[in-house]
Amino acid sequence: MSLDGKVGIVTGGGMGMGEAVAKRWAREGAAVVLTDVDEEAGARTAESITRVGGRALFIRADSANEADWKGVVETTLSTFDGLSFLHNNAGIHRWFDPLNDPLETWDRLMHVNLRGVFLGCRAVIPHMLASGGGAIVNTASTSGLHGVPLQAAYGASKAGVIMLTRALARAYGPQNVRVNAICPGTIDTPMLRIAAEEIQRRGGAMRESSTVPLRRMAHPDEIASAVTFLVSDEASYITGAWLPVDGGMTA
Repeated sequence: MSLDGKVGIVTGGGMGMGEAVAKRWAREGAAVVLTDVDEEAGARTAESITRVGGRALFIRADSANEADWKGVVETTLSTFDGLSFLHNNAGIHRWFDPLNDPLETWDRLMHVNLRGVFLGCRAVIPHMLASGGGAIVNTASTSGLHGVPLQAAYGASKAGVIMLTRALARAYGPQNVRVNAICPGTIDTPMLRIAAEEIQRRGGAMRESSTVPLRRMAHPDEIASAVTFLVSDEASYITGAWLPVDGGMTA
C-alpha cells in the first residue's frame, strides 16, 4: 500500500489511533501533516516521524474551528505542494445520561465529533476537486451503529459522521473524491482508558473484551492498517462505506 508522493492530513494525530495513522502513512512514503489541540503530544509524534527520516509537520489546530482549518490546508499546500487525503480522526468521548446530564455535554460532543469532521471535509474537498480527486476517511464508531447505554450523545455524533460520509461520497464520487468511514470497536487508546475510569465512577463498567468474538481489544496499529488501505489505490473502487473494525462486535 505504497503512498509515495502523497500528502495527507491526520487530525487528532498526537496519540492513539491518529498517532498510529500518521506514523503508518509516513512509513508508506507519504508526507504527513498532523493536527491536535495537545501541542506536546502532536509535536512528539511529528518528531518521532522526522527522526527516522519521514516527512511530518505538526500544526496546533482545533478541528471544530473553521479558521484553524483554513490555516491547516494553506500550510499543507505551501509546505508539501499537494493534498491527497485526509483522516478526520479527532474526537472526544463523554458518557451521557439523557435525562440528567447537562445539555452542554451533548453540544460539546456534536461540536467536536460531527462539526469537526464536517469542517475537515469542507476544507479539503475543494482542493481535491481541483487536483483531480482524493480520499477521505472519517472516524465513526460502533456506537454509531447500535444503541449503547449512556452513549446517546456520543453514538448520535458518530451516526452523524456515517451519514455525512455517505452523503459526501455520493455528492463527490463523480469527481473522483472517495469518502469512507471506519467504525472502531474497543481500541487500546488513552481515550478508552479515560472512558473506563469515568464509567467506573458512575458505577458501571466497560464491555469486557471477552464478549468480542476475537476476545481482545485492538491495537491502534490495526486501525491504521484499515485507514491506510482505504486511502490507498488498493481501495480505488470503495466509497460511501462504513467499515466496522471491531473484532466482530457488531457481527
